[in-house]
Amino acid sequence: MIRYCAIALLCLCAACTSSQTASPTPSASVTMNHPSIGTIIYSDTIYVAGTADGLPASRFQVRATTGDDQVIAEGIIQPQDGTWNSQLPHHYEGDPTEITISAFAPDSGEEYDITSAVLSPVENRPEGTYGLILQPTEGDTAGGEQVPLFGIISGVEADELTITLTMSSGDTSTQTIPIDYPNRMDEIPWQADLVTSEQTGPATISLSYTDSDGTINLLDEVSIVLTAIAG
Repeated sequence: MIRYCAIALLCLCAACTSSQTASPTPSASVTMNHPSIGTIIYSDTIYVAGTADGLPASRFQVRATTGDDQVIAEGIIQPQDGTWNSQLPHHYEGDPTEITISAFAPDSGEEYDITSAVLSPVENRPEGTYGLILQPTEGDTAGGEQVPLFGIISGVEADELTITLTMSSGDTSTQTIPIDYPNRMDEIPWQADLVTSEQTGPATISLSYTDSDGTINLLDEVSIVLTAIAG
């Protein structure tokens, strides 16, 4: 960042002493959307995905390392139309460990973005399909126009989750959250802003998904109290 500021200052000084206006040089950027912080990877590949812009030679490198700097996966990425994704095979078989995943220029080593996740042997994964609402918790008071929700899912074979708000009066409203993560075995975080329509009183928030045969599967639910003011 300091280097970019120095370059910008030099360009400004040059513009003040010259009658010609220099065109700004676009800076390269890479954003990693997956895996997001909080992901537990049980699969034998690390799914990485995101956006990119202005890359030299239209490529960049991704590398996953453990806390002791052991490289467990890496690859060269060539984005298409500003987006990219890749499956990076790994052969890690140790205890659960936090890994760092970085995106950087392959020639200069300039770092574009960084994220982290936990890598764990599949033997440690809970069985079956599961999902939790971690925020809000049972009995919480919440309010305002929106209630922030946060949770985790794993093993869900569907393209979206459904959040349902049920008031004590029986009135219901639903929202959907897309699941754009292909490694279903992994445990991934989800979040949403639940629109309350300024309703108040006891309410239940449920998390579910609909499978391929149309069956609605309930994953979790919590009871809260909605108020006019955010709690």
